[in-house]
Amino acid sequence: MSFSAADIRETSLIVLVLIVVVGLGSYFVTRRMRASSADDAPFGVILAAAFALVGLLLGFSFSLALSRYDARRQVTVQEANAIGTTILRVHLLQPSIAVPMWSTLREYVQARIDFAAAGTQPGARDEPGRRSAALQSKMWSLAMSAAQRDPHSTMVPLFIQTLNAAIDLSAEQDAALSATIPDAVLVILICVVLIAAALLGANFGRVKEFDFPAFCFFAAMLAVVIATILDLDRPQGGFIKVPLTPLQNLQPMVAGPPPVPSGVR
Repeated sequence: MSFSAADIRETSLIVLVLIVVVGLGSYFVTRRMRASSADDAPFGVILAAAFALVGLLLGFSFSLALSRYDARRQVTVQEANAIGTTILRVHLLQPSIAVPMWSTLREYVQARIDFAAAGTQPGARDEPGRRSAALQSKMWSLAMSAAQRDPHSTMVPLFIQTLNAAIDLSAEQDAALSATIPDAVLVILICVVLIAAALLGANFGRVKEFDFPAFCFFAAMLAVVIATILDLDRPQGGFIKVPLTPLQNLQPMVAGPPPVPSGVR
């Protein structure tokens, strides 16, 4: 399931409304059904356990989303470094290979920016992913041609090494963007939050007094935390984004002509 900024806003608003509705409903039902001599002690234990579980699930989900966000940020930096090294080593190739390799790298940088900017939305990554794969095949063919022309070169293997690293990191980028919190975990989280809200509403019903403003603040707090988890877990589509500056900084490097002196072999 993919989330845009609008989807995250709508989801948090829906969760907020559901918490309030469930809490109010539980309050009115409990207020009518509760016996005046009922003991509150066992119910207090259940309520405390429910909120301890909510805190555990929220903390686990937030930590999981944050770790995946950090992984995407790190792999973006690593991929940019690998591509940057590949760009710098183009001058190790013969001019006949370096010139087409340079123009291909220029297209590849843009393709990788578009791929990373698509975030966790699989459909949006399809087109830049196909472009990236085609450009990788083209660059690899050029590198193999350079190796065949000069099998004893010590420079060409250096270029191939960095090109291979850049290609490998593109696969890691894809894996990092595809790794999101399972939808089942998010559904369970929301269900547990709603159950806790129902128990809290029932507790208000047992004392026959509902503090509506405080309950709304409680609901808003939970909705904001859930929205933050969704935003961290689905970057580029919401308000929190993985910085693409490392990849974007590569564009000026390939903007000009290839730095290959004439006569280089």
